[in-house]
Amino acid sequence: MYPRRDGRWTATFRDGSGKLRTVSAKTREAVLAKRAAALEEVVNQTPSRFDRSVTVGVLAQWWLANVAAGQVRPSSLAKYADRVARVRAGLGEVRVRELRPEQVQVWLAGLQRDGLAARTVKDTRLTLRQVLAVAVGYGLVSGNVTDAVKPPKSQPAATRALTPDEARRLIGAASGDRLGAAVALLFVQGWRVSEVLGLAWADVDLDARVAVVRRAAVYVDGVGTVLGDPKTVGAHGVHHLAPGVVALLRARREAQRVEREAAEVWEEHVYDGERVELVFTTLTGGVLNRQKVTKVLARAAVAAGIDPRGLGTHVGRRTVVTTLYAEEGIDLADIARHVGHASSATTAGYVRRLGERPMITLQAAARHLDVIPDLEPSAAKPAKPRKPASRKA
Repeated sequence: MYPRRDGRWTATFRDGSGKLRTVSAKTREAVLAKRAAALEEVVNQTPSRFDRSVTVGVLAQWWLANVAAGQVRPSSLAKYADRVARVRAGLGEVRVRELRPEQVQVWLAGLQRDGLAARTVKDTRLTLRQVLAVAVGYGLVSGNVTDAVKPPKSQPAATRALTPDEARRLIGAASGDRLGAAVALLFVQGWRVSEVLGLAWADVDLDARVAVVRRAAVYVDGVGTVLGDPKTVGAHGVHHLAPGVVALLRARREAQRVEREAAEVWEEHVYDGERVELVFTTLTGGVLNRQKVTKVLARAAVAAGIDPRGLGTHVGRRTVVTTLYAEEGIDLADIARHVGHASSATTAGYVRRLGERPMITLQAAARHLDVIPDLEPSAAKPAKPRKPASRKA
């Protein structure tokens, strides 16, 4: 769901065949009601959806339209639709009650033979498991057959976190770019790039050095980059800004004033019924996509003598988390609030090096718990000599 430039709202959904459809209305509430009615019609047109003859394909499509569509952002829904398409292609004709673990195992192996990455196959299996959980919940089957099928092993993707020195050099090299403040928000504040590109001037108080995350710039399949909701609730709330970030935002505001004067037409945006003046835009005021920021990072990295390979926008988030945890020893819960994670458990997964923390932990254990034993030879009792064994004549 997203607002259009003319102020109307548009929402997407998948019909019974899996095709992407859209509805629009004047208000957010109206478009939600319109999409709900359209989804209800999809459900009513789905044959045998909750009897014992229901197939995996029918159930999967129903799950996508009625469960996933209400739980994930439009940008993520497209990924779920791809997984459901794989489920329908490989297992769609099988009745849910007749599906066996060995069928799932063969299907997953086939996906890997077709060249899909292990991680993609793993995610597709998880989606099938979520679909079949509906069948369990409605009493169609007694158990979820995917529980008996182990997911394929996948190596975690190699991810980077810059050192503090590299991060400062990168920010310095990017400071002269029109998106220099965006780089600073990534590598100092640890924001997601979607939150950076959804930031509006009304969300920022440069004198008080604070900002509020209210929206994000998200990609919607078949539509493009639009304004939408932030990824998690942890992103909401007041974020305190570093002095250098504030200085770059002031420079950005002045540069944007010049850009507006030079543009023949400046694009306007409405979100949640309110006019929004974005901080980071195209030269004509349009919503930026994240690839523009990635290109700025690559140029700045080369200028700063940093390897640009794998330097995506999320490296900033990992860099901030790792630096605060490894270099300063800040509690993960505090770091989670700084970067906008809903859970410190998620934050822990962003740590890429531990710095001196292991040695500091060992020293603390030694101070409080360690005992150095007295092992001098004089302190030990001499062993008694053993009598030689007697031999019988």
